Amino acid sequence: MSKPMALILQGGGALGAFEYGVVTALVEEGWQPKAVTGVSIGAINAASIAGAKDGDIVTSLRTMWEAITLPQLPIWPATQQADFSLLGNPNFWRSRTDYWDALNWTSYCDTAPMLNTLATLLDFDQLNNPDHMRFGVTATSLNTGGQVTFSNYTASNAQKRSGQLRAKRAQLTPSHIVASGSLPPGFPATTIDGTDYWDGGLFSNTPVDSLLNLLEPEDIETLPIFVVDLFPTDGQASPVNLQEVNTRAIALQYQNRFWDQYGGDAGLDGFLTVLEQIRKLAAGNEVEGSPAFDWLMRLRALKNVHVIASAPAPAGGDHDFSQYGVRGRFAAGKAAALNYLSRLEHQAPATQNSVTRVDAKHISRSVAARSA
Repeated sequence: MSKPMALILQGGGALGAFEYGVVTALVEEGWQPKAVTGVSIGAINAASIAGAKDGDIVTSLRTMWEAITLPQLPIWPATQQADFSLLGNPNFWRSRTDYWDALNWTSYCDTAPMLNTLATLLDFDQLNNPDHMRFGVTATSLNTGGQVTFSNYTASNAQKRSGQLRAKRAQLTPSHIVASGSLPPGFPATTIDGTDYWDGGLFSNTPVDSLLNLLEPEDIETLPIFVVDLFPTDGQASPVNLQEVNTRAIALQYQNRFWDQYGGDAGLDGFLTVLEQIRKLAAGNEVEGSPAFDWLMRLRALKNVHVIASAPAPAGGDHDFSQYGVRGRFAAGKAAALNYLSRLEHQAPATQNSVTRVDAKHISRSVAARSA
C-alpha cells in the first residue's frame, strides 16, 4: 500500500542528482507524491515526477538524468570531467556563438535544448491534471522582483497574493519549467504571457509557500512533507582559497532558510505550538476564516516537515554533469533517504509527525564524500 507524501525540491544545478536519488528511494520504498513543488533543477525533477509517462516516476527521473548527464570521455580520468559541461550540455543548454552581437547579449547560453527535452520526455497532459498529482514551480518575475508560483491546482483558502508572492493556476508548458531555472547570466530570461522570468531560487530556493498553497485541510494535518536540502552550511571550516570562497557564497545564497523564518528563539517547534494555541483560541471567533488566519493555519503543515540534507556543496558541483559526479550524488541521495526512513521507522508514533532532519554527512564518510 502506497504512503502519500508531498515534496519540496530545491535548485542547485547538477546537485539535483541528489534529489533524484532521494525521490527514487522514497518511491521504491512505497511513498507516492500527492503534491510536489520545485525550483530550478528541482522544477525539472518535480516535472519529471508529475509528468512521468505511465506514472512511472523512477523511470522518468532516470530517463531525464540520463539525457542531461554528459557521456564519459574514455581518454580523460572520470574524476576530472566535472567542468566539461561549461562547454555545453546538448540536451540542456548550448553556448551562444553569435559573437558579432555580443554587446547585446543578456546570457551566455541558450536553453532551447531543455525545452525540447521536457516536451519529448514528459507527459504534460498528465502533469496538468491535479487529480493525478498537484504540481507547482516557482520563478522570479523581472516585473515585480517577487516570486510567482505556476501550478495546476490552488487549494481552498490558499494565499494567491501576498506582498511579493503570487500564485497562479496555469496550463503548464515546458516554458514554465525552464523559467524556474533561468539563472542569469548563464541562461536568458524566459517570457511567459509578456513577462520575463528568472530562476525562482533568486527569491527563495526552498519553495515552502508554493507547496502550502497546494494543500487541503486534511493534508495540513497529516501529510508528510519531504524537503531535500542541497545547501547545508552549518559546521564548515572557513574557505582557504577563491574557489572555496565562491562555493561557500553560492551555498549561503541558496541555503534553506525556512528554519529561521518562524518562532524566533523558540524555533519552529515553538512557532507551531503558538499556532495550535491560536487555533483553539479563535474557535467561534470572528477572526476565524479571515485570510490572515487561514494562512497561519496553513503554516501548521510545517509540523509534518522532514528534511533530508546533502553533504556540503562541492566546488563546481552545481555544473558537474559528468557521469562520475551525477552517479555519486544519486547514490548519496538514495543512501540519505533510506537512512532517514530507517530512523523514522524506529521513532515513537507521537514523534513521527514532528520536524526531522537527516544530513548526508551523518550516513557514512564514503557516501558523503561521493556526494561532495
